[in-house]
Amino acid sequence: MKKVLLVTTQSAQSVVWEIAQSLRRNYQIDIYVSSAVVAQFTSCDELAVELQKYLNRCDYDIVLIPGLVRGSTEAIERAIGCEVYKGPRYAGDIPLALDLIGKGFKLSKEVPADILHKEFFSSHLLSRYSWEALSKKPQFELRGIKVFLDPPPMKLLLEVMASDVELFNEKVARAAESGFSGVVIGCSSRCNYTVLEKYVDRARGVDGVHIVGVDTPRVSDIPRDLLEKVDIVFNVTHLDIEGIASELSRDKAVVVIPSTLESTDRAIQSIEAAVSELREVGLEKIIVDPLIKPPGAGLAESITRFYYSKKCLSYPHLFSTANIYELIDADSHGVIALLLVLALELGASLVLATEESTKSFGAIEEHSIARYMAYVSYFKKSPPKDVPEGVDLLVVKGKKLKKLTPPEFKGCVRYVDLVEPREDPNYFVKVYVDYTQNALVVDVFSAKSGEILERFVGSHPTSLARAVLRKYELLPEHSSYLGYELCRAELALKFRKDYEQDRSVVTPPIDRIREYRDSLTSLP
Repeated sequence: MKKVLLVTTQSAQSVVWEIAQSLRRNYQIDIYVSSAVVAQFTSCDELAVELQKYLNRCDYDIVLIPGLVRGSTEAIERAIGCEVYKGPRYAGDIPLALDLIGKGFKLSKEVPADILHKEFFSSHLLSRYSWEALSKKPQFELRGIKVFLDPPPMKLLLEVMASDVELFNEKVARAAESGFSGVVIGCSSRCNYTVLEKYVDRARGVDGVHIVGVDTPRVSDIPRDLLEKVDIVFNVTHLDIEGIASELSRDKAVVVIPSTLESTDRAIQSIEAAVSELREVGLEKIIVDPLIKPPGAGLAESITRFYYSKKCLSYPHLFSTANIYELIDADSHGVIALLLVLALELGASLVLATEESTKSFGAIEEHSIARYMAYVSYFKKSPPKDVPEGVDLLVVKGKKLKKLTPPEFKGCVRYVDLVEPREDPNYFVKVYVDYTQNALVVDVFSAKSGEILERFVGSHPTSLARAVLRKYELLPEHSSYLGYELCRAELALKFRKDYEQDRSVVTPPIDRIREYRDSLTSLP
């Protein structure tokens, strides 16, 4: 049995101790907790001094230090007299690093193990997820979709309002393509159940959609025919059960919510009452939604309520993200990334998303990516960063800035300030974004008459510019302006932002601070 020394940090020690327990059947493991809070804050030179004091002599077969420690392990080797390698960047991958060594692979003294053997770590992560998903027993199934008591897996559902048919079809198709398990169809306070039933039928006809549910203001008003067509009925309290119990077949699922939010205890008691009544009438497919409140209106309290509900009630829980990212004026992708990790930590088996506002466009795909990031965080026991294959939700900002400098030039260098535009004597152009057709539009005008000579429409900005320039001889600087403006229009189209010619599409916070300095800096 090989003798292994795992070197860790203050912040990661609890995870490393847990991992070590699972490895003791195959290895004789010791752990050294360094004085460093996190691995990035220490170096191999500093660890060499610590380990030299800790060890009288080195009799370990394998010494692994965190992959994020700076420098080369050669400094440690000189200090303690045995071979030392860089392990993975995150503690959850330590078993894989030891597995690699057991298979005869070499680790590095400078490069973290999970970077050196990137493909091995990535493939193992996917196989580990598949194994866990297949080996767990589900709480119940809905149309072949397994719903588990605890995640992972964590199923995604999309709620879409029964209103615009074209938008409905587009959202449902995107949800199916993004790995969502089902669709929940909602309606306003004046719910037309005939229309709602047509949307249920429409959702059933989309390939990849398995579960279909309904979310209505008054559960007891849902017609029997409609109840028979759906798989889940949302927002049921103990006050509704008498009215729907006889109408629901045993293969349906019910999402139970609190009838009061007066306190966490009262809320959980009301859920328990509803669950008890449902089970008395033979309805066993129960999902609990403790209700997540918006930011500034009870979010922290509702997270606490979810936590205790999950501890008290042994049923799959649903976490609704929409009340948070739809109700905060911040880009949704960052908020959703955090919410999916939080939902997994809280033990949510299902997540309910929406995409009802302009600023939440793309939330469907963002949930799918964020779930993958949450899974990686769970399995690697690490923060949701450095995800295999470069999966992330960094849409505007980047992780690292590659400072590529131009080659040395000994000739004349001209430093250019603001250059006023030169009027094109023949033409001027106007650029528009057509969100309904998902296209860019360029109108070419006669500079003399002011009349539109021709309209160009397309989705490829470079091709649009080429088409215009091959037909009309714009001045060179006018041509460059058109290309620049089409680039901004393309960004506006992709991110569903307002586009106005000659105005910036993306405004960084540093510019916002300057714009609103008086209001923002006058706060105490």
